[in-house]
Amino acid sequence: MRNFSVFIIFVLLIGCAHRGDDHRELTEAKHYQEAHKLLEKKSYITAIDELEELEARFPYGDYTEQAQLDLIYARFKALDYPEAVAQADRFIRNYPAHEHLDYALYLKGLSNFYLELGLFDRLSKTDKAARDLSSVREAFQDFDELVKRFPESPFSPDARQRMVHIRNLLAEQELRAAHYYARRHAFIAAANRAQFVIRHFQEAPAVPEALAILSKSYEELEQPELAQKSLTMLKGNWPGSSYLNEEGEVELEWWPSKDRQWLSLITFDLL
Repeated sequence: MRNFSVFIIFVLLIGCAHRGDDHRELTEAKHYQEAHKLLEKKSYITAIDELEELEARFPYGDYTEQAQLDLIYARFKALDYPEAVAQADRFIRNYPAHEHLDYALYLKGLSNFYLELGLFDRLSKTDKAARDLSSVREAFQDFDELVKRFPESPFSPDARQRMVHIRNLLAEQELRAAHYYARRHAFIAAANRAQFVIRHFQEAPAVPEALAILSKSYEELEQPELAQKSLTMLKGNWPGSSYLNEEGEVELEWWPSKDRQWLSLITFDLL
C-alpha cells in the first residue's frame, strides 16, 4: 500500500512537471489569452503571476504594452495599491505617448485615492479628514493631469467628480486644524488656516465656516475692520448661514471662551 502511494505521488509530480513544460511552450498570444481568462474570472493574484511571466518571457513582444496595462488593473483589483501606483508610473514613463495613457493615469489616480483606505474604512464610516491625506493629494494631481491632457477621455467625468470630493476633504482637514488652533487660543494660526480654505478651496462647503472662523479670529486679535470684512463676505454670500445668529453676528458653538483658556492650555484641549 505504501509503495502504491509513493507511485501515485511520483505520477502526479511527473504530470505537474509536464504541465509546466507545456505552459512554457505556450506562444505569446496563447500565454496572454490564459492571463486574460484569469482576469475575466477575477482571479487577480494568479493573473498577476501569469502577466509577470509573460512580461519576463516576451519583454519586447506584441502583447507587452497591453500586459503592463493589465498588470496595473490586476494589482488595483487585488487591492495592492502601492504596486499598482508603481506599475502605472513605469508604464507612463516607458510609454508617454501611448493611446491608452489616459487609462493608466486613471488607474494610478484610483490607486492613490484608495491607498489611505484600510479594512475598517470598508467595514464602517471613518473620518478621513482627521488622517494623513498625502496619497489623496497625489490622486488629485493624477486626476488633474488626466482631465487636462485628455478632457474627452471616458474616464475624465469620474476623475472630475473625485477631484471635487478630494477638494472638499482637504478643505475639511484645514478647518480641523483651524478648530484646534482656535481652541488653543492661537488665533493667528487659526486665521491662517481659515484664509487658506477661502483662497484655495473657494467652492468647498467649508468656506462659510472658514469665514466665520476668520472673523472671530480677527476679533480676538483686535482687528475689527478685518473681522467686519469677513463677516460682510459671509453675510453677502450665505445670508442664511447657521454660523450667523439672529443679530447677524458670527456664532460658533465650539468657540473657546476666555475664562476657559487656562483649562484648555493645561489639558491640551481635551477639556
